[in-house]
Amino acid sequence: MTGAADDAARDRVQRMLYAATGIAAVVFGTLMLSGASGILASLPQMAPWYTVVSLTIVIGLPVALGASAFALPLTALHRVAAVAVVGFLVVQALWLLAMRVDVLADDGEPWLQGVNAISCTIAGIRWRSRWVWAFPVAQGILVPVIQVQASVRTPLDAALDGVGSVLFCAIVMGMAVSAVQAAQRQDAAARHTRILAGVEAARRTREREESRINGIVHDDVMSVLLTASRENAPSEVANSAHEAIEAMRQISRPAQGRDSTYSAAQAVAALRSVPDDSGVAVHVEHSVAPCPDVPAEAVQALAEAIAEALRNAGRHAGPGADVTLTVRADHTGVHALVTDEGRGFDTTAIDPLRLGLRISIEERMASVEGGSAIIRSAPGAGTAITLMWSPA
Repeated sequence: MTGAADDAARDRVQRMLYAATGIAAVVFGTLMLSGASGILASLPQMAPWYTVVSLTIVIGLPVALGASAFALPLTALHRVAAVAVVGFLVVQALWLLAMRVDVLADDGEPWLQGVNAISCTIAGIRWRSRWVWAFPVAQGILVPVIQVQASVRTPLDAALDGVGSVLFCAIVMGMAVSAVQAAQRQDAAARHTRILAGVEAARRTREREESRINGIVHDDVMSVLLTASRENAPSEVANSAHEAIEAMRQISRPAQGRDSTYSAAQAVAALRSVPDDSGVAVHVEHSVAPCPDVPAEAVQALAEAIAEALRNAGRHAGPGADVTLTVRADHTGVHALVTDEGRGFDTTAIDPLRLGLRISIEERMASVEGGSAIIRSAPGAGTAITLMWSPA
């Protein structure tokens, strides 16, 4: 089952098309008021109940559909659309029974056939089944049959009008169907991209975990060993060794038994090791102060966002642009700043669907409690991406 976000493009297109059909109903209804084949001319020739029902279904429902296209839930709009389409066919089939004269006066013709394209369009918006094409085919039968019985037109002329109705209805329906299908393909492409982004995120998460382990080994274990190997080793080496042993115990536990938080030093070690796998020359600065324990998902989100910011810098900053990563942990939380002195860009002109910034950075940080991201850039002024996690 797909959610609203999965079908965003299709839903938006369907609403826009419903709104368009409402406007078309107003326009066509106005045009069909006058003339020998108009609505006003048919009033004394048709049963009163039929006039009320036909105007309500054929004109009223499409207008209501258009007026509420962006207000009602889409399921409610689809129900109204179904009633409008089926109701049109019923009203059309009842035309001959509702006539109060043998033939329409002044060589008039049923006004319904002048607005059948509206119902065809609604059918193309509402249904995705190939059976929806039965509607224009039905017009090829109903239009000539009703014309022959209700007017003085010859069977040949009526048949030609039926063919014309089929073609016109098929064209407008095809346009509606094509628009909805194009939106569905866009939604499918977006879902596929999100799946790929999730797979890539999982891969990078594994890499971040490996980097965290490497950072612990390098920063804690190796530094303790080097310090202890010197003459007159400081007394603090014992405490450092204890911390290093505890860090090694943590990473040696099964995944389900590990702590779900990082210390400030562990978080900084994991984050400042991100550039190792980025393929971008990065100057790294870091500092660690007393900081609340950092949730593992926050560290993961920060690492993913940093990696994407560095990839963007490598792709778009330009050759020779200096890239800097600054990581800081203190009582306010964990902060990471990725800056480059490259080309920069206009943040107001960026495509809102650009996944690198929207999903991998902004939405990735927003998905974590306490996480946020700020992207600042301007053409020729470089780019600064600030990533933050703050404790509750």
